[in-house]
Amino acid sequence: MMIGGKAQRAVALLLISINLIVLGGCWDRKEVNDIALVLGIGIDQVKNGKIRLTVEIAVPRVIGGGQGAGGGGGGGGQGETIVRSGTGITIADAIAQLQERLPRRLFWGHMKVIVFGERIAKAGIREHLDFLVRHPQTRIRSNVLVSKGTAKGVLELIPPIEQSSSEVLREMAESRTLLRKTVKETLQMLSGEAEAALLPMVKVLPPEKGKKEIETVAFIYGTAIFKKDRMVGQIDDYATRGVLWIRNEIKQAHVTVKIPGEKGSITSRMIRSHTDIVPKYEKGRWKIVVNVTTEDDIVLNGTKLNLLSEKNVKRVEKQLEKDIDRRMRHALNQVQKEMNVDVFGFAEAIHKKYPWQWRHLKKRWDDLFPDLPVELNTTVRVRRPGMNFPPQGLPEQEVKTS
Repeated sequence: MMIGGKAQRAVALLLISINLIVLGGCWDRKEVNDIALVLGIGIDQVKNGKIRLTVEIAVPRVIGGGQGAGGGGGGGGQGETIVRSGTGITIADAIAQLQERLPRRLFWGHMKVIVFGERIAKAGIREHLDFLVRHPQTRIRSNVLVSKGTAKGVLELIPPIEQSSSEVLREMAESRTLLRKTVKETLQMLSGEAEAALLPMVKVLPPEKGKKEIETVAFIYGTAIFKKDRMVGQIDDYATRGVLWIRNEIKQAHVTVKIPGEKGSITSRMIRSHTDIVPKYEKGRWKIVVNVTTEDDIVLNGTKLNLLSEKNVKRVEKQLEKDIDRRMRHALNQVQKEMNVDVFGFAEAIHKKYPWQWRHLKKRWDDLFPDLPVELNTTVRVRRPGMNFPPQGLPEQEVKTS
């Protein structure tokens, strides 16, 4: 049936009206001039038991390339950022108090880092992470760190290169020289079978002579160990790399070894590494086998060994294997034996391979884990001994070919 001209015009007018209603502008828009961009946050527990939330906020006229902002409230070189704090019974209360003191609405969509102060990390972080995940603007890919001291003190630093201390922390975490964990990864660890987690720790360097205390930088120097959601201890860089090797999370590594009977040292750079965690049940007892396979380049040869010789390369590989084993064993002694925290992923490995047996093991895991035998099998392959095989700067007669 054909529709008349008037009916067609009526239908067209109706469709246009619907489009005008649907596309009637951004009713919920947020103008850039009305919001404060949060780059990083710090969460501390103060003496009265309340929560102090510290935010680092970008100063738009500076970030955008305009005139410099004078008299920034701490944090950021030359006034690129300001730092403000609020306190409350919960993190939500602290945000509400903080918002009362700011002329712009806080916007969390650009948040790069979340720093927990050491005191609040020992009290528990699950509640605060829960709030951040529920917030519609926060990013679950933000980096999570623990500070030695207060988180506020870290955010107030004036970095010499980057525009904000939050950006410094993000760059260090992304470099993967040590540990990097996001909000999502932290919650996944805490909800895992072992209910354990590990987070990078940040330490503030002492100021240079003639500089103010805030005119310095922070750096990642170790790892905070969490059982459930409470920090129970920390380990240094050496043990951290051992943990990363076991967890198959090592991304960058330089290993320096001495060869028995030789003067000088040899340094290798890791190209790639892979770790398999294999749980086994033998003779009525559980054990874990950790198989590590690593490929390295030689970046320094301070010995007289000619690395064109396969025999010499094998000697180097053997010492590299021993060094990696020592790092992993050191990490196991500190975290497994002394802290009784399974941050290695052993519980997940058993659960994945033996799900039915794990149902009974889980109740006794805290008693079994400290004495769980761990067998380490490390294989290192030197793929490239460098552009020049013989050691450089030595007379040919002094170079050892075997």
